[in-house]
Amino acid sequence: MANSETNDDVKIKPRMGLLDRLMGLGAKPPAIEINIMQFVDAAGVNHERALAKSFNGMKGVRTKIIKAPSPIDPEQDRGLQLPNACADAIEVLGKNDSDLVIWGNIPEPGTTMYIHFVAPPPADEDPPGIFSPFQALMLPVGFDPDILGGLLRATALAAVHTKNIYKESFRRMHAQDTIEDATAAMALLPEDFTPRETASAHAALANSLASFAHLFPGTDAYQNAAIAYANALKGASKTETPINWAYLKKNLGMVVHNLAEKNKRDLNSLELAEASYKEALEIFSLETTPFPWATTQGRLGDVLYRLDVISGGTDSIKAALGSFQSALKVLSKKQTPNLWSDVMNNLAQAAQLLGREKNNQEVVERAISACRSALEIRKRKKMPLHWAATQNNLGSALFTLGHITEEIKNYEEALDAFSGAREVYAEQDLSRMVRVTEKNIARTEERLPGRSSGKGDPTLWWMEGDDDDDAGAIDAKIKDSPIKNE
Repeated sequence: MANSETNDDVKIKPRMGLLDRLMGLGAKPPAIEINIMQFVDAAGVNHERALAKSFNGMKGVRTKIIKAPSPIDPEQDRGLQLPNACADAIEVLGKNDSDLVIWGNIPEPGTTMYIHFVAPPPADEDPPGIFSPFQALMLPVGFDPDILGGLLRATALAAVHTKNIYKESFRRMHAQDTIEDATAAMALLPEDFTPRETASAHAALANSLASFAHLFPGTDAYQNAAIAYANALKGASKTETPINWAYLKKNLGMVVHNLAEKNKRDLNSLELAEASYKEALEIFSLETTPFPWATTQGRLGDVLYRLDVISGGTDSIKAALGSFQSALKVLSKKQTPNLWSDVMNNLAQAAQLLGREKNNQEVVERAISACRSALEIRKRKKMPLHWAATQNNLGSALFTLGHITEEIKNYEEALDAFSGAREVYAEQDLSRMVRVTEKNIARTEERLPGRSSGKGDPTLWWMEGDDDDDAGAIDAKIKDSPIKNE
């Protein structure tokens, strides 16, 4: 039977209306459950209570110390034990049905705690801030939970992935405070910290910034995350801790990729994302790490596509299509439908562009087929913004096919696709995207009988796309609505 300690909730009014409504009914919303395994130093002194104290006063977060010894044997090589130790921690996670297990050890000379985090992985998602289970946050033994504890709190919240709307509300409620605490802690790290220990703190801060950046306006959080990842990489070793290094590279790529999305035609960010993804793929492989390999391939394909659009060429389009096809070796419609549909949607964009530039009907038809496949998952009722984006892509591909074949039916189908997308954007109050789709509708109508030849090209609608207001609104609406599939 596990011995448990639960931190006391403080009387802070939740900032989420959903929680207010639940508590108004007299119900207590479920808390984020964090289990902490034993941390014993060479002298036999336990330190897990110190970790638990860092979470005291966090509403909606409950810690429990469990009588489970560290899976790391201090008499053996730590690095060689990590794979089996992570597996043991995952087993503890499953047995206790918790949201997070904190585990690790205190190696000789007994001055530093190596703290690991294991949580159920995000289901059918690839969010920024995902880190290797081998990655440790290193904090000095006896650290002040009010000071350096900010790094522990930030890392823990970034590690938790939950579909429970109440638990997710608590994560968001604490996001700003934990990030501020973690940022303040960086200036108070011990002077005798090694480069590797300092790098672990930068990685913790970076993961928390990347995980919650979408909650904050503007791009500061993404920029700060990129800086923190770059600092973490200075103390990380590609040869000694290759998986950790690859995750840091992938996460750096993801935050600068997001920067490029928010700043249209941001060539520098796209090029940095490309380099970061390619370096991560030097470590990730289909055989040993299939999921991060596949998701990195999918993101690399998107970057390569966008680089060619900005440059006005097609040199990288075939490479982008190759990356998408690689991702589809792992991602599947049955097992990972949302990620699969993301890749199919992006593959359609790239194929449509290549087919247009090469005037190749077969390639454009492949793009149309990919869009329709994506729409088997991206249903209008349950995923309206994803559905609208793919409808725009479908309209673009059909418009291109009409240009090649001169068949009116292709323009008519393109008009239907654009009109559907416009309806959704109007329903969601995304005025900029409404104007974009209205332009595409007008250009398509001009190709129909009785109209004069139109000007403009709707096939690159996304380059005219969301301004800052619409981008933030789209991001918020997608993040706040759980994605469900039929």
